[in-house]
Amino acid sequence: MGNDHRYLHAPPHYCGALVLALYLALDSTPCTADGTDQSRTATAPEMLSQPLQGGSGDTMDPFTPVDRQYTLMREELARYTALTQGDVWQPLDGGQTLAPGMRHPRVRRLRSLLMQYGDLTLRDHTDTNLADLYDPRLQRAVRRFQRRHGLQEDALVDERTRRLLNVNPQQRVRTLAANLSRWDMMPRDLGPRYIVVNIPDFSLRLIHNEREQLRMRVVVGKPVHATPQLTTRLTRLVFNPIWRVPPSIAVRELLPKGAARLTASGYRLVNHKGRSVPFTAHNIAATRRGKVTLQQKGGPGNALGRVKFVIPNPEAIFLHDTNSKHLFKQSQRAFSHGCIRLEKPLQFARLMLTEQNSWSPERAEHYINSNRTRAVELKKPLPVYIAYWSAWVDEEGLLQFRPDIYGRDQTDPTDASADNGSQSDQRG
Repeated sequence: MGNDHRYLHAPPHYCGALVLALYLALDSTPCTADGTDQSRTATAPEMLSQPLQGGSGDTMDPFTPVDRQYTLMREELARYTALTQGDVWQPLDGGQTLAPGMRHPRVRRLRSLLMQYGDLTLRDHTDTNLADLYDPRLQRAVRRFQRRHGLQEDALVDERTRRLLNVNPQQRVRTLAANLSRWDMMPRDLGPRYIVVNIPDFSLRLIHNEREQLRMRVVVGKPVHATPQLTTRLTRLVFNPIWRVPPSIAVRELLPKGAARLTASGYRLVNHKGRSVPFTAHNIAATRRGKVTLQQKGGPGNALGRVKFVIPNPEAIFLHDTNSKHLFKQSQRAFSHGCIRLEKPLQFARLMLTEQNSWSPERAEHYINSNRTRAVELKKPLPVYIAYWSAWVDEEGLLQFRPDIYGRDQTDPTDASADNGSQSDQRG
């Protein structure tokens, strides 16, 4: 969220672009919309008719991050609500991939859609006699659309891009309404410095005075072990953490591998007195009852990596390093048991030690490079917001969409109770 308020109002050329989009749509061959979602959300008209107020009933201040985002999202909701009315919106039918330089009748429909979405403007449009030509201006519009949807910006209108172009505006209205409700639940004041994790975007950002100081990719929970929405604080770092394996993971995933393999990987069984016990049938059975726990010693081979970031919460969720670095190359990164794996954990740890604890870089490096298991309390804990935003307006004023990986947009938008498995399955 940036501090620029130029995007509080739609550009003046938007209405004219809609007129041209209508012409192009009517001049195209009709086709059937993808999907069967035709119902309109009941909450969208209510949201648009309400005055701009925060959760406390106060008038919103468009120059604060949360209220500014809420204002911009309401404007986008109004745009997509307008698209649900009438027959201007028509999906792009299937066929060969559309590439720059091509001439094809389907390009006219592509132009119409991009104008309705705001990616192609009147000044970017060529002569209507060349509306079926995939020219450089249309290429820029396609790249913009792809960037807004987290796709590779290759300007190729393949099946992935076409599928997102064809998302029914009624579905987008539900998505925007759901995200508006989530923004309405956010604290009005996020603080001057905070951490925000956006689950559908698979990202973590460190914000200082409304400026992004650090960004990284993250891995979040699988749908069956969904990462919950949380408001908490980062209070402590643990270097070379011991992993106390939740019973469900121990019984289902690890103990079947056998004692020899587990021992070689640094695992041991520990009873309630904190003593190591052998991998006998009796002790393994006791892990199911929670009388014996499976633990992995701290160190480079540990599943939690070199550092864990403690954020107290009832779900026992935390942030941590990982040995599965290859997963950060994936575009969809819902692979964990609920906890959040970080792409740049050591860089993040350095920032926390030097800026929150005022440590020297040398002292921070000493702790980071040590093989000892030890914790460091933060003198200045940081607010942490783990959010579920499948739609938001970015610093450039672009409306971003991401897949609704947990299916929350079509249910109660503020309900995080679907995060089943998070509390017990706290693996990275």
